[in-house]
Amino acid sequence: MQLGEEEGEHGSETGGLLRWLITYADLITLLLAFFIILYALNRTQEVKFTLIAQALSKEFNSTSIVGQSPGPSIVEGISGTRAQGPNTELQQLSRLQSALQQAIDQAGLGHQVSITSSPVGVAISVQAHLLFPTGSAELNPDAVTLLHQLGQVLTRVPNAIEVAGYTDSTPIHTPQFPSNWQLSAMRAANVAYTLASVPGMDPKRLFVTGWSKYHPVATNATPEGRQQNRRVNIIILRSTVAEVVQQSGVGGGGL
Repeated sequence: MQLGEEEGEHGSETGGLLRWLITYADLITLLLAFFIILYALNRTQEVKFTLIAQALSKEFNSTSIVGQSPGPSIVEGISGTRAQGPNTELQQLSRLQSALQQAIDQAGLGHQVSITSSPVGVAISVQAHLLFPTGSAELNPDAVTLLHQLGQVLTRVPNAIEVAGYTDSTPIHTPQFPSNWQLSAMRAANVAYTLASVPGMDPKRLFVTGWSKYHPVATNATPEGRQQNRRVNIIILRSTVAEVVQQSGVGGGGL
């Protein structure tokens, strides 16, 4: 009888040890999984950093005024190639901006359409009242004509084009547009759709973003400021920027 009790005691001790080992093994497994996840997240950040570094490296060694490869001029008289070096590119972009602004001024649209350039690309900003009736995303006939004229110029370059819609801070609550998100996105989509119909325009070059009221360029406290904030930007992206945008899925409409 005493022998049986000793065997029971040893069996209990062995079972307790095994339970401890199982708990310890579970802990080690969880720690291993945790560090694997941390490593994977770190590798993802490294890949994104590498993409950005490659894009910048290509840009500073490219030969295109709006991207990597040489191409036709956007404006007659301005070459589609440039010498090596960022200063030369900045000078050519400045000449491009001046030539486009002169064309806009000659059309009498200098106060409603602006041309700007930056490291992201070249942006044509059109005030919304030239394109749409108030609270609507339906293009008026004059707007379609203007967009076709712009589209004919844009077919001369192969770069990706972002069409970005913006509104002012005035709330909108209609069956068609429950918020400014829908209004800004639909306006941008209709502009992109019209540009895509221009002969020679590849629709794959176009993508749309809607920024609602959250990126104003002027105060929303005055009618003049709200008019400036209601706009659509047509941005010709440099190919290096477009590559990063396509990889990350983030638009460049803040230009």
